[in-house]
Amino acid sequence: MSTLNVSNITDGTTSVGTGYVVNGSAKAWARYDSSSILADSFNVASTVDGATTGQTTVNFTNDMSDGNYAAQGTCNGTSGDRFVTIGAQASSSYDTYSYDNTTRTDLPVGTVVTGDLA
Repeated sequence: MSTLNVSNITDGTTSVGTGYVVNGSAKAWARYDSSSILADSFNVASTVDGATTGQTTVNFTNDMSDGNYAAQGTCNGTSGDRFVTIGAQASSSYDTYSYDNTTRTDLPVGTVVTGDLA
């Protein structure tokens, strides 16, 4: 394996430090439907429909360094107040819970993770 060491990346007009690219980029994201079936993703090996309604476990292809990363989520629907919470976080996975108002329900969800890869 080769290593490329550079301090900046440029497109000829704009330059950015590699620290921003490495530390500020999403390390994983996923878009899955109400049955926890992946529509598209990056660094996500699989999604597993949880034992309770509205719960999905998202498994990474490449683990995070630990469970102390930031994960955010959104969900779609046609009406009402819908939201996603992030549950247990481990270096290899995280759980999401989708809600319609105060009721946990299965909804299409999108998530993104930022932090340090292992």
